Amino acid sequence: MPTRSSHLLIRGTEEPNRGIEMGQKIFCFGAVVVDLIAQDVAVIPGPGDSARSGSIHLAIGGCAANTATGLARLGHQVRLCGAVGDDHLGDFLRGGLEQEGVDLRHFSVHPGVQTGATFVINVEGEDRRFISATGANDEPWPEKFDTAALEDAAVVSFHAYGLARRPDVEDASRILKAARSVGAITLLDVIVIPGEDLLPDLRVLLPLVDGFFPNDDEARRLTGRADPAQAAACLRDLGASTVVVTCGDRGLVWHSPEGCGSLAALTVETVDATGCGDAFGAGFIDAHLRDGALKEKLICGTVLGAAVATASGAIDGLPDRSRFDSMMQAGVPHLVS
Repeated sequence: MPTRSSHLLIRGTEEPNRGIEMGQKIFCFGAVVVDLIAQDVAVIPGPGDSARSGSIHLAIGGCAANTATGLARLGHQVRLCGAVGDDHLGDFLRGGLEQEGVDLRHFSVHPGVQTGATFVINVEGEDRRFISATGANDEPWPEKFDTAALEDAAVVSFHAYGLARRPDVEDASRILKAARSVGAITLLDVIVIPGEDLLPDLRVLLPLVDGFFPNDDEARRLTGRADPAQAAACLRDLGASTVVVTCGDRGLVWHSPEGCGSLAALTVETVDATGCGDAFGAGFIDAHLRDGALKEKLICGTVLGAAVATASGAIDGLPDRSRFDSMMQAGVPHLVS
């Protein structure tokens, strides 16, 4: 979504606060981890070798936690449904998320289990590397979730599906069906681990999903199509109402009942692309709750994703409502159809 440059190239949009109702409840399900982030190393060291990084630091991470944090900073009521261990890293995550204003009433703490963690390695001139220990995310925490809690839900989103053993397809389908029964919009993003086949699960889940947001690598692995537009069409054929394939500095493509098209990336000075896709989801949801059309949802997601790229980690670049409104009032990118 973002490209490396020195300016933000966006042009005029509608008043961003039109129709917003902060009382509408959002539920984010999925991965919650501590990110251990290494800033740019020159090369990945070979066996027995070492490399220097300018900094290595801990941060809130996990796709569900990242999206929930982005929404909370924009003033939304967001409930995070996930799991941590009863350890120092779990305390770090719970304290940080509560400070961000994320509602943890459906959060699960598992004694004797390690909190999930991801080592994020930024490499000069290359995409990031991720090494994850899923920890408490693998525990049966979704079984504790009572779908009656979704009675007043406006949005139900699943994040990083495929990274951990839970939620599994039965967990996710149960919750997505309940969400649809109350009229909530349902969203899904995935992590495709090389060598693992998510397609059987997606054939069950995508017909229950209003929006599916893979990146171009994930879409290619799922469909075998190198062209993101072709991959989006294939994934929509599996049942998702709208498919958005994010393509880093090449922007995004979408396929929906309204047609198909593409949106250019924003030009920003990229520090770290970690969490850009999660921020895209938060921006998409924010625009949905303002009754935005698909184009506005894509623009808001793109702007928020670009903001995250300007800082280290998945949440440091997330704006509050005032800053985000200023960014949107400054303009929107070209829509290339």
